[in-house]
Amino acid sequence: MATRSFLLDSQTATGREILCPEDITFPAPERTPKLRHKFSLWLEKCLIERLNSYGDFAELKPILLGSWARHELCPKSDIDLLFVGDEGKVKEFTSTAIRSGLKLRARTPEDLNDWTVGVDAFDVLALQSALPYAPRDEALLTSQAQLSSVKPMAILSAIRSEREERRKRQDSISNYLEPNLKFGAGGLRDIEQALAVKHLFPEKFADTSPYPFKVLGAIKDELLYLRSLLHLQGSGDILSAADQLELARLFRMDSAQQLMKFLQSELERANFYADWAVANAVATKSARTEARLPLTSFAQLLQRLDTKPSLLLQYEIRLVVDRLLKPLSPLERGKALHKLLYSDNSDAFLLALYRARVLEALIPDLKKLRGLVQHDHYHRFTADAHLVQTLREVQRAKTQKRSLGAMSKLTRDLSAQEWLTLKLVALFHDLAKGRKGDHSSEGARLVEKYFAEWEYPAGLLDDVRWLVDNHLILSTAAFRQNPQAQSTWKRLFERGVQGRRLVLLALFTAIDIRATNPEAWTDWKSQLLLNLVQSMRSPEAQGLQRHLSYARKTGGTEDWLLKVDPVLLQNLSPRTLLEDLRKAGAAPRALPPLVVAAKNRVWVRFHSRQDSTGLFLSFVQRLYGFGLNIQLSSVSTITEIGVYDWFCLRTEKSARQIGKWLELEASKTVPIPKVVFQSIDLMAQDQEEWIFSFRGRDQRGLLLAAAHALVEEKLSLRWARAHTWGQQIDDIFSVQPLGEVENTLARLRGRFVT
Repeated sequence: MATRSFLLDSQTATGREILCPEDITFPAPERTPKLRHKFSLWLEKCLIERLNSYGDFAELKPILLGSWARHELCPKSDIDLLFVGDEGKVKEFTSTAIRSGLKLRARTPEDLNDWTVGVDAFDVLALQSALPYAPRDEALLTSQAQLSSVKPMAILSAIRSEREERRKRQDSISNYLEPNLKFGAGGLRDIEQALAVKHLFPEKFADTSPYPFKVLGAIKDELLYLRSLLHLQGSGDILSAADQLELARLFRMDSAQQLMKFLQSELERANFYADWAVANAVATKSARTEARLPLTSFAQLLQRLDTKPSLLLQYEIRLVVDRLLKPLSPLERGKALHKLLYSDNSDAFLLALYRARVLEALIPDLKKLRGLVQHDHYHRFTADAHLVQTLREVQRAKTQKRSLGAMSKLTRDLSAQEWLTLKLVALFHDLAKGRKGDHSSEGARLVEKYFAEWEYPAGLLDDVRWLVDNHLILSTAAFRQNPQAQSTWKRLFERGVQGRRLVLLALFTAIDIRATNPEAWTDWKSQLLLNLVQSMRSPEAQGLQRHLSYARKTGGTEDWLLKVDPVLLQNLSPRTLLEDLRKAGAAPRALPPLVVAAKNRVWVRFHSRQDSTGLFLSFVQRLYGFGLNIQLSSVSTITEIGVYDWFCLRTEKSARQIGKWLELEASKTVPIPKVVFQSIDLMAQDQEEWIFSFRGRDQRGLLLAAAHALVEEKLSLRWARAHTWGQQIDDIFSVQPLGEVENTLARLRGRFVT
């Protein structure tokens, strides 16, 4: 396409007045074609005046090709010409025109007796719709009509190859957000090729309805009109976001989205009928006859489409689907949808359900999404196409075991009913896009509406409704929040994300991303999402869930649960922990030690309203003084509660016996044992805390010795975790910074590490 208009600057305003009077609206099927044709004739007049300024244009015997020959010129159209006059004068003329800034695509025949010699199939095709500039040259053009050695099938083959290459180039997000009116799917090139195919193979369209070509002609006028407006604005064939706003304002539309919804719907129609025209030209007579066999029932329609989902059959189904579906009750429609989704279907069949309008017939609200584009440079498809793409991705996830990367392992034990659930979610999750309110919750209401009409089971309704309502929350948690944080788990648990629903929601999140934009789904995202699922299934998360559930039932303070060590949530019963937290929060002073037997272990809790240096050491000393070995400790300070420390003991003593000991007055003369650590490392540091790791082989008094050393270093403890497994210990201490950390670390190592 030419990059510059052949109009002079002084002519642009006149062209705009012709094409765009003050009262213009769009679409205007009765008016737009007339304005566009009037404008094209005016353009031809302007172009001829300019060409004649370079010499005697008619003397060169020009043959008009392409858009000029069809009277479809736009200001930046390519000016395609074949000159059969004096070759020297042609070269001089074209050289002058090009130097002046006019973009010509001009040639002279290699053989004046056969203009098709040495040219490709598209040039031959252009000759078939060519016009002589001067009536006297009509005979020259007529004499060439029977000379072409390029057969129609060769031209058709070239058209099909060009369409495939163009489709690969135009298959992008930008073509939906900012469509190319000429080269994009359903654009002017597709339409013109479909019309050319009909001209090349009239016998194959003799018994077909003229309707598809009437539709293509009407859409062609619309696109030519918009293209001309874009050129007058200085733009090209791509309808940019800025141009969309300008045209919507010009047409007095509510928004650019209103314009684009109409345009994308028209492009989809043109794309389908253009595809059908090419498929009809390629098909054998028997294939065309088979596709036109009468369809007598909706069940037969589905059966034939499943057997052979060809474009020819899709076209025939479009003509009758509403009529065949009309006699069916809502219950029968629901059964039909259930049957076709419950079984495994080919990708071609699922796409055919969409292109043949079957899905729209079953779910009428799908029609409202036709052409709806989300301008976020993320969604790759129109909203209706996205739902079908999501359905296709569900089927791929079921049959292609690695399609979701690391997430694919979650598909291994899904039941047929769960796959059905995912397919229904695929069709409903964005069904409420473009409406007021949150599309997820509005979509859940549509699930209720349709499932009630279809009399689907209550369990299926609950699952699909919940998944539609919550289909975005895992994406936020996995990619924008900390999947290991208890606050993240709490938010998800509150939305019911647990059990099988967790698996289904995670799988649908992956599927939705792939269906939105395949390039956005990466191995990294797959692993992040799987990590979230695994963390939600972890003992820590499950412990939190149990405690949150108990807190909601009994009126407990849920926020406190996010501040205690997850190890407590795993090992202590909700009743024990929450009741103790309530007591500690209400107590004016320190509670006495609490001893609890849980999971074949004995746990001891110490509490103090105020923290102080050495307090943790005093707790450890009390336990050590009774000969009790600490296997695990959880040390924390909660603002509303104070110091809240738990210790898990490795002992044969009963909880009752230990409780009696702790009622006694604490010994003040517990000796500090001599111990050795294998390593002491600084794990992290900032202005708020230093985190030290003490590791070594298990020895009696390790935790006591470490705590005593920190007190002697005058370091205030923020929190601590102590863990013993087998013969190894790993004690982590967070302290408030004091002095130089390198010096402190050196002293601790000098004291314990040999």
